[in-house]
Amino acid sequence: MRLSKNFRFTLFTLLYFSQGLVMSYFLTFNVLYLGEFGYTEGDIGIFQAVLIIPFLLKVFVGMLSDKINLFGMGHRKPYIMLGLFGQAVGLVLLANIQPVGDGLNTFVIFAFVVSISMVVYDTVTDGFAIEITPESEYGTVQGLMVGGRAAGILGLLLAGGWLAENIGWPALFYLSGIVTLLPFMLILRVREEQTELNRQPFQWSAFKAFGQGTVLLTAAMAFIYALSIDGINTFLSDYLRDDIGLSISAVGTLVAVAMVGRIVGALTSGWMADRIGHKQSLFAAVGLTSLACVGLSLNAGLTFITLSAFLFGLAYGYYTSIYNVVAMDHSDPRIAASMFSIFMMFLNLGTVGGQILGGTLTENIGFQNMVLALGAVNLLNIFIILRIFRKPI
Repeated sequence: MRLSKNFRFTLFTLLYFSQGLVMSYFLTFNVLYLGEFGYTEGDIGIFQAVLIIPFLLKVFVGMLSDKINLFGMGHRKPYIMLGLFGQAVGLVLLANIQPVGDGLNTFVIFAFVVSISMVVYDTVTDGFAIEITPESEYGTVQGLMVGGRAAGILGLLLAGGWLAENIGWPALFYLSGIVTLLPFMLILRVREEQTELNRQPFQWSAFKAFGQGTVLLTAAMAFIYALSIDGINTFLSDYLRDDIGLSISAVGTLVAVAMVGRIVGALTSGWMADRIGHKQSLFAAVGLTSLACVGLSLNAGLTFITLSAFLFGLAYGYYTSIYNVVAMDHSDPRIAASMFSIFMMFLNLGTVGGQILGGTLTENIGFQNMVLALGAVNLLNIFIILRIFRKPI
């Protein structure tokens, strides 16, 4: 039995939407929340670093899911259920804990529970998507997943501030926890043992695939694209505020515009990838990113900056979605979740490298020149794409 297309698309979109909500909280609102209790930027930085630790364990979560049928319910469903439940419970408990005095340790523990819960269902969802999605729909499903995550980030950005200011911080935690349970209702309906899967028994020998040239190049492409685009994204808000002189409100509006662009880019990428092919879609992603870099390097007035922010978001969503499609192409069905998580590890390393390199370049040559420099680094992926697609996938 194959799950219906609409059911699959809705399930994966909601799973990533839920992830986007939590990412939005930890990347934006957690800093503001802890700041209200008098914590310094250094203190908050340490706290944020603790929350990153589970992301370093994604490959082990993937291997566990690939290898172990949990509770006899399958290799994917029970892990996703546990992750969603842990995330929802953790968020609700955080609403009732103030991070001061003895409450700080408790707050850190439950925030860590939320983080690791998200990592569990995120990692396993990727493997499940590979197994139940026909190859002809890879582009569409990745577009919906990446777009769903961006929509979750944008949704909490728009609603979270109002909730915190007018109702109180607990409302933000409760809302996020409740919305997390939306995909839980869908995953309950899945009968993994009765579902048609593109899955093969777990084999350690499958990891030898990382000795293949195309697989290594696919990992390298992730590192380069993330280094380029996340290096720029990290410092965009500071540039708009400090160099362009925009107010915090105006910066927030432009960030929202870029996020809308990210949603459009993700959805467009899925549609394009399933029609023009993955190679041409990757070239389009590189081209869009290059145009966005040139646009951001020019200070030609607020209207032009707004259009450039939208184009950058479009390129970000498009690039992320089509790269994930190619990572799905190269993920061995014997270790689907493990292999995809390793590709994401290289992507995360690129993000960290981009933040370091982007900061160094911005300090020494300015944001506008940094954008052009990282845009040039991104062009290296043209040569990688040509090598990967020398033969049809």
